[in-house]
Amino acid sequence: MAINTKYYTKTALSGMANNGLMTISSVLTISCCLFLFSVFLLFTLNVNYLGDQIKSQCEIQAFIDINLSDEEAQSIYNQIKTAKNVNTATLETKKQAFDNYSKQLGGNSVALEGLEGEDFLRNSVKIKLVDLSLAQKTANEIAKIPGVAEVKNRQEVVDNVINATGFIKNASFISMLILMFVSLFIISNTIKLSVASRSEEIHVMKFVGATNWFIRWPFVIEGIFIGIIGSLISILITSIGYAYLYKSVIGVFDLLKLYSPSDIFLPVSLLVALFGCFMGASASTLSTSRHLKV
Repeated sequence: MAINTKYYTKTALSGMANNGLMTISSVLTISCCLFLFSVFLLFTLNVNYLGDQIKSQCEIQAFIDINLSDEEAQSIYNQIKTAKNVNTATLETKKQAFDNYSKQLGGNSVALEGLEGEDFLRNSVKIKLVDLSLAQKTANEIAKIPGVAEVKNRQEVVDNVINATGFIKNASFISMLILMFVSLFIISNTIKLSVASRSEEIHVMKFVGATNWFIRWPFVIEGIFIGIIGSLISILITSIGYAYLYKSVIGVFDLLKLYSPSDIFLPVSLLVALFGCFMGASASTLSTSRHLKV
């Protein structure tokens, strides 16, 4: 089936101009739907991003027998860093542990004066894992290494992060589907009013022998134009709002960060624009089907 793009586009633009009020109504409706979609998408992406950051910071810590020398601790560290499921491992010597403890105490570090060189802290290895769900199994295996006195595994924190991110991903997928169908319903009903106002024109074309797609294509292209305009409006509003939000929270949280506007703007904008075109074209197709049954 050949598509006369020039004719269909001209007809679509003419229809939008002749039905200005309904066109504006359709654009505003799809803008609102796409704005909600953009906000939800940004929220979902950032929550998953925060979850990944939290998971990357989760670690287990293996404490080495206090009676072992630094050379023996180094040997144990070499065994740990090559163990299964270990992503990175960092050796913290007794001296490093003492210095870090002093920093944590801040002004109260005077309580540690005179204790430099004393063996009340242990060498330890901080371990980040490849698969957090195997944290307990990995901890048990590392605990079997001779010279490892204790392995601290914050399994509860790890499990909570894994469960939370998994729930968000599943809820996001379901919510996306619900939002898509609700948006399609709202937009199609709005565009249906515009199509209904031209039902007589459609019926006349149908009676003189025009094919269904010859009649439908201008409305589909019109729906795509409405989707593009609506997506541009929603992208503009969302980008301004997100940039303001990002500037407000930057520096407040040092450990956890949101996606920067420059990193996320282009992919989100493209996705919203594609979604707007799809929704506009789909809504127009559904809205014209009823009037083509003559």
